[in-house]
Amino acid sequence: MPKRAFFLLLLLNSACSSTHDLKRDGPNYIGGGGFIDDEMAPGVYRIKGFSNLSLFATPDSAAETFRYRAEQLCPAGYNEVRSSLNAYRSSNGGVTIVPNPKIPVPVELPPHVITSKVGFVRCNDSPVSLHEAQMLVAADDDP
Repeated sequence: MPKRAFFLLLLLNSACSSTHDLKRDGPNYIGGGGFIDDEMAPGVYRIKGFSNLSLFATPDSAAETFRYRAEQLCPAGYNEVRSSLNAYRSSNGGVTIVPNPKIPVPVELPPHVITSKVGFVRCNDSPVSLHEAQMLVAADDDP
């Protein structure tokens, strides 16, 4: 029973959003998620938010990570200028588990899914106008 509870907790954790700053703190070896941001102009940011590792796509978690960072950068509020959601399987490969050691039947799990939300925000107190931010984002090819 404790093994099943551990597996259930691991599965539930895998679908969560992340508050890990990948630029400042480096890779997140525990959950895999986090965010990276770059300031494009005063009060205009590119944010990349990643959900924690999961067996399935979790767009809500990636969006929550994105929102978390946008609210940190723009405490007075923000406008989302442009964004995109994406999900893809990791190239690291799947894992094999044996749920019950008494019955050695291995179960192949697929590679985990990485879900991301990449986009641009303009803080409400930015000296850059919304139109200027849109032009800046249009000139950038990423996302």
